[in-house]
This record gives sequence, C-alpha cells and structure tokens, in this order.
Amino acid sequence: MMFSLFAKIIKKLATYPKIILTIFLTIGLLSIYPISHLRWDLQLQDTITSAREPSNVQKIEDEFGGLGSLIVILQSEDSVANYHIAKDLAQKMQQNPSVHFADFETDIDFYKKNKFLYASENDIDIMVHRIEELKHSYIMKNNPLFIDLKSAIDSITQTTSEQREQLLSDLEKKYFDKLAVSHSNKTGTIRIVEIYPTHSISDLQANRNLLSDVKTQLEKESKPSDLRVHFAGKVYESIQTGRRLLPEAKMVGIVTAVLIILLLILHFFRQPQLIFISALPIATPIVTTLACSYIFYGRINLFTLLLAIVLPGQALQIINHVLSRYFLEREQNLSPQLCIESALLGIGPSTAVSSFAFAALFACLILIPLPGLQELGVLGSTGCILNWAITLLFSTALLQVTQRKKPFSIRHAQIHSEYRISMLSNRVNWIIFSIIIAASLVGLYIGGTRIHIRNDFSATEINYKDPVIDSLIAETGFLNKTPIIIMLPDKSESELLLEQFNKLKENGSISTVNSIFTLAQFSPNLQQKKMEKLRQLHNTVTKEFREALSKSELENLEKVEQALEFDEGDEFEPPEYIAKKFRDKQGTQGRFAFVFTDIQENYGSEITKLYNELHQIKGIQNGTYLIAGIPITRAIFLDRITNHIRRPLQAGGVLVFLFMLVYYNRFSRALFTALPSVFAASWFLAALNAFDVQISAYSALTFPILIGASIDGSLQFFTAYYEKQKGTALTILRDKFFTIFLSQMAAFIGTYGMLVSSHPGLRSMGYVSLTGLICIFISQFTIFPLIAGSLDQYRLRQKKKKEAKK
Repeated sequence: MMFSLFAKIIKKLATYPKIILTIFLTIGLLSIYPISHLRWDLQLQDTITSAREPSNVQKIEDEFGGLGSLIVILQSEDSVANYHIAKDLAQKMQQNPSVHFADFETDIDFYKKNKFLYASENDIDIMVHRIEELKHSYIMKNNPLFIDLKSAIDSITQTTSEQREQLLSDLEKKYFDKLAVSHSNKTGTIRIVEIYPTHSISDLQANRNLLSDVKTQLEKESKPSDLRVHFAGKVYESIQTGRRLLPEAKMVGIVTAVLIILLLILHFFRQPQLIFISALPIATPIVTTLACSYIFYGRINLFTLLLAIVLPGQALQIINHVLSRYFLEREQNLSPQLCIESALLGIGPSTAVSSFAFAALFACLILIPLPGLQELGVLGSTGCILNWAITLLFSTALLQVTQRKKPFSIRHAQIHSEYRISMLSNRVNWIIFSIIIAASLVGLYIGGTRIHIRNDFSATEINYKDPVIDSLIAETGFLNKTPIIIMLPDKSESELLLEQFNKLKENGSISTVNSIFTLAQFSPNLQQKKMEKLRQLHNTVTKEFREALSKSELENLEKVEQALEFDEGDEFEPPEYIAKKFRDKQGTQGRFAFVFTDIQENYGSEITKLYNELHQIKGIQNGTYLIAGIPITRAIFLDRITNHIRRPLQAGGVLVFLFMLVYYNRFSRALFTALPSVFAASWFLAALNAFDVQISAYSALTFPILIGASIDGSLQFFTAYYEKQKGTALTILRDKFFTIFLSQMAAFIGTYGMLVSSHPGLRSMGYVSLTGLICIFISQFTIFPLIAGSLDQYRLRQKKKKEAKK
C-alpha cells in the first residue's frame, strides 16, 4: 500500500536521529538568508502577475513605471510660497532617477497657443458649425431671394447673434478654467504635486524610499509657518498597506505561536518537555516553505502570506497525532524506540493520507489562471508534504535523542474518565441519521443554489478614504482617480486608438469612459482628421464674409484664426510637461495613452462592464495594445476567481476520495470516511445562506483549506475504528475526542488572527473559516458515531448469526 510504504521509508530514516537533526537544523539556519530577502508584494495587482510570465501590468511597469502616483498636497495661506515650494519639489523630483515624471501645474501657455489642438474633435465640430451657421445667416440676410422670409431671417440672426460672442469664449471656459486649477484651488492656498515613480507600486521598499526623498526635499525648503503637508495616491496607499499588514502578520504569527503553545500545554501538560520537542518540528516546515518561496518566486504575495498561519496548524495536527500515539504505545510498557517505530507505522499512513489530500487541494489551485493563486497552490502543496515528512522525522529524532539516558514518564493526558457508554439501538440510530440526512439535503439544496457572491471591493479591500484629504482635493480641479494606462507599439498608433475610441463613444458603445488622452491629441501630424476640420474652418472665412462682420464679431473671429496659425510642416513637439507623460523610460515618444473612467471602481458589475467595453477596441482585443489599471486588475481577478473556483474544488474532491480509496483499498470504507466531510459541506453552505454571509473572491479560497482540515479528523476516527475493531463507536469517540478536537482547533489556529485583521478580505476569510470549522466539529462528532454505530450493530448481528449457526 502506497501510504504504508511512505511510512516505512520514514521509519527507516528515523533510525538516524543525529543526522536528521543536523540536516534540519542546517536547513533552518540556511533559510534565514532567503527569507530575509523575500519581496513583499501585497497589492491585488500582484496576484495577476508572475515573474516567469509577465502580465500586462509588469510589461507596462517595465516601460512606464508604477501604475499609480504619490500625491503631495501642500496647504498654506501664503499662495506665493505654496507655488514656489510645489514648483521646486516637482523640478527636484523630476531629476530623481526613481521618478518618471512629476506634475504641479498645467502648461496653460500651450493651450493658449494651440487651443484647437487641445480641444476634442467634438468641440472642433461645434466651432465649425457655429461659424458656418453665422456665415449662413449673413448669406440669407443679403440674398434678395429670401427677402420675403424676413421673419425667419430675423429669427436666425437673433439666434446667431447670441452665439457671436461664444465662438471661442465657451471653449476657453471649458478647458482654460479647468486647466488653470487642475493642480490647485483658485486662490493657490492648496497645491498638488503628483509624482509617478519608475518602479512598481508593489515595491514597498522603493515606495518608502521615494516618500523619504520627498520629505527630505520638503525639509530643505524655506516654508511658511502654517504649511501643512498631506500625502495620498497609490504609492502612499501601498506604504500604508505595508504598515498595516506586516505588523498584523507578525501579530497573527505571535498569536498563532501562543495558541500553539497553549494547545501543546493543554495536551502535554504532564510531559512539559514535549513542548520543546513539538515547537521545532512545527516551525521548521514553514521556515523551509518560505525559503522555497524565495527560490521559486522571490516573493510573498497577498495569498501566499496565508501559509504562515495555515501550515503551522497542519504541522500541529500531525505532531499531535504522533505524540498521542507514541504515549499510548508507551502505556504498554514498550521501549521508546519500539514505541517510536510503532507510532510511525501506526499513525504515519493516516497522516500521510490527510497531508497528501491537503497538498492535492492546494495543488488544484493551479487550475485557476491567476499567478498569485498558482503560487499559493505550489507552495501550499510543497508545505503540506514538508509538514508531514519534517514533522514526523524531526519530532521522532528529538524523542530519541532526548530519551537516550532517561525515558519520559508515562503519563498520557486524557480529559475523560473511564466509564461505560451504551450503544444506541439500531432503530434509534437510523431515525437520527435519517433526520440529519433529510435536513442536510434541504440545507444543501437551499444553500448550494443561493450562495451570495460579494462583488463589492470596498468590502474586501482596505479603504483609504480620508475626509480631510478628500475635501482638500475637492477644492481643486485635480482628477483624483488613477487612469487606466494603455501601452502602444509606437506613436503612430495614437491616432488609430483615438479614432476607434471616438467612433465607439459616438455610437454609445463605451459609456464607462469619461475621456482618453493620447499623443495624437497634441500633435498635428498625428491628427489628420482634426487638421482637415481646421482647414475647413479656415476656408469658411472668406473675404466677403469678413467684410460683412461687425467690429466685435471680427475681433472674435480673429481670435479663432490666431488659434489656427501653425506651421504644418513643422515636426511638432509638445512642451516637456506634456511630452514626458507619453514617453517610456528609454525616451521613445508616444508609447502610452491614458483612460479616465466614469465608474465606481469598487463595484464588480461596473468594472466588468468597463473591461468588456474597452476590449471592443481592436488593438486591446488582439493584444496589440497592452492595458492595465486598478479596474482592469479587479475585473481580471474577479473573473478568474468566480468563474474557475469550482474546478479546483471538484478536482480536489476527486483526488481526496481517490487517496482514501487507495488507503483503505475498499470503497465502502472510503465512502464512510468521506461522509462527515460531505455533511459538513452541506451544513456550511446552508449556514452561509442562513446568515447571509457573502462569499468574496478572498473567502472562496478557504474552501480547499476547509475540505483538507475536515478529512483529517474523519481519517483519524475511522482509522482507529477499523484498526481496533473492538469496543463501540462511542468508546472510539471518547478515546479520540480530545486529540481530534485539538487537531481541528490547530488546523484553523491562524483563523482566529484573521478575524481581527484590518484587511477586509482577510477578515472575511476568518469569518468563513470559523463558520466552516464549527460545521466540521459538529459533523465529525455526530456523523462518525452514527455511521460507526450502524456498523457496530451490523457487526453484532453478523456475529449472532454465526453463533446461531454453530
């Protein structure tokens, strides 16, 4: 049998305790370096990126920089000083190699000189229409054929006279007024400097260094006494996330360690030396797994961080079973060496099944096409196998070394008293079982068909809303929304992208996008259609038409003509303020476009709609244009989790059952062992529905962990039952209750830390895990005695039949 073979290999290796201790202690020491150099990628965007297969996010960050900025808000009543500090900070940071570009004001002079190049094609159409309408009114007015239509002419003339002063003024108002306050309020007492880094916003240390550079530069400035500095933006939020999650991870680690020690004390208070013997084997696998994370991926992401609280619980489960079995054998007055061998052979196969089942469930996460989860799948399955092998070998090696001179006293901890338990009658047993089956089927039907999926990211992501900062930004014209970035093959694609976007916008196919900015909007040689409209506008103004205008009308028209004066033969270069935004890190111009949305970025339905609408653009759809941004990341994340989570659950469930089938080599026994987990799953789904617990993309990840944890308890109960074949199901329950209760508590020991996490997604995982744990407890301690009790009754009936025949 495969799992028995594994146990025999472990037993053979355990005969070399000193070598084992040397190897594992060396591994632990060598793991310090890789763990200390792990990169902490704790942003949601990191879960869709992979070092081996770069995503759009990584490719764009490599060429552009971080998909987000550091926003510096300067507040002072001295508007002049405020301006100079903002200007100096922007100029100094622009020279910083870690900064792609920094903005603090709009180049208004560029707009004044090139009004129509800055304006949208729709606004150009309005301008052409107004001048044509004005010209038409004068033609009608001076045409004798229309002399009898005086009333209509007067009406048109009256209408156009209302528009005469609007030829350019409302266009200026639309753009100029907005641009004048884009990075400040009207009085200048609030100034905003926006800094885009060259590095990924997931690079926590680089973000901290950038913030430190900004603070250092501000300290050098000559500041007014009332100057107040505020920070915002995705770079700052990344730093805040690190400040929250890293201490919390440490806190959860400490809480987990304390709880593990408490459980060990509770279980082995009569043999306190076992606490030390248990602690090292529990710690070593997680340390080794984190070292593997560095070797495989070089980082810890938001999901692989969970291994630090899941794997120690599983290790505690295994060591709990091993040491319990060891002292049960010692009670038979066997030598420590024989007890260790017996414990490894007795508990090794069943713990191997549960560990390999847990590993299979983690491995099945690879079926979800999300790199962050695939990393969790690889590292989780690796950690489970290491947990099994290292915990068994390390703990037994410590037992042998520490008992060479004096064996531990035999005082196995049990909390129950030895009393006789009577079996339930077969009829009562089946009545109770039938009621539970019926209730479970109803619960499974209701819960399984009415699961609520949470698509609101405000309930799963950390909220960084600050009323003070929001109110300051609201006083300015600053658009406090990180744009979606599109990377183009070259600048010639700018006009094609703009053309596609405008067509889709005109026919109403893109309702989620507010505006798009490309280099084509600022370069005549990249805007042939707009140039044609401007030529049309120029040709409309004939000599006769000019002579017919009044002085005020002529002055207004001359402003329009001045805006049309540029040399088409020139290789037009936008000012540095604009040009730098569209350049990549190598200085190639026109590589990027920026999309500003009109959606609530927390709502799953809206980000999905935006994602689908943008993919109507041919270049995005076929991958010629690469696109990335917060809404895009969330749409990909949501789609891949919600549409693929069933695959690992189904595949994992099949693999787990196959493992049990191989272990027992009998279908009935594998089925009976799986039934408590099946009932637990039905109750769990019903409980989620009854309490209206919404499953998020985060909490859905607890399902494989719950399945793996539930299998362990069932295996231990039924293995003990099939091994002894004496007593009753209730005596097995009495004997194994304490050990299995502690092992199940250990499996979710990290859950209790997640319940107090400030990260809503992790906190939701804690709540769902706790709900599942309660269902697993109830199921294992009710379904096992009912099934095993029926088997007891069947066994007694068969025994009586044999005796009757004799």
